[in-house]
Amino acid sequence: MATHFARWTINPKYPFSSRLNDECHAHARQMPEHRRSRFLASRSLLAELLHMLYGIQQLPRIVATAAGRPHFADPSLMDFSIAYAGNNVAVLITTEGRCGLDIEINQSFGHLPSVASGSTLRSNESIWINNQKNPDEARAQLRTLHQSTFKLTGREESLQLLPGAGRIRASDQSEIEAISDVEGLLIWGCVVSPAIEKLSLWEFEAPQNWHSLGDVKSRYRDLNGSIIRLTSMSSEKVLYQN
Repeated sequence: MATHFARWTINPKYPFSSRLNDECHAHARQMPEHRRSRFLASRSLLAELLHMLYGIQQLPRIVATAAGRPHFADPSLMDFSIAYAGNNVAVLITTEGRCGLDIEINQSFGHLPSVASGSTLRSNESIWINNQKNPDEARAQLRTLHQSTFKLTGREESLQLLPGAGRIRASDQSEIEAISDVEGLLIWGCVVSPAIEKLSLWEFEAPQNWHSLGDVKSRYRDLNGSIIRLTSMSSEKVLYQN
């Protein structure tokens, strides 16, 4: 099982991917200009990631569920999730199970527009947030995990985050794992069911220009880092995997 997170700060100098199919372009032409650019950017990032990792020459056909969740029409392909924040787009793919992704702009940098909560925090989450060195960043991290889980399950009320204990519970997902981190201007959170296992991080600049940001294991050793990992697994399984 492999999970990959890729991000792209959209640069108008670079054209969108040549790997997009005709159906994708036709769908984009029906959108307003501001939505069209973000749509094509996200599909370009997904197409280039699939080509870089698996040699897939053209973005496979994408359809949506009744709830609007996009997925590949071919059920044998991997699941993916897309997120936007400012001029940043990010994609998460997992080769097994399902996934959800969310990103936010870090409000700690300058006077940026405030971000609506989007979810009501539980008392244990608020206590954990207030005990962190940067409560604003910690609150944003939990928000991204709430939204990521909603993208995966479609149900916000089924989620319980226990960050102090390193646990996550979702009533309709017996196995689920979540990771969130703060990277400068970007805060991201992702959720995968049944498990993330190895998460590789990538930054895209242009076709044939990818930067590997490594995987998350090295970040756990940074005492000043902000990475959090929540799992539904028993403590014995967590210790075994790490």
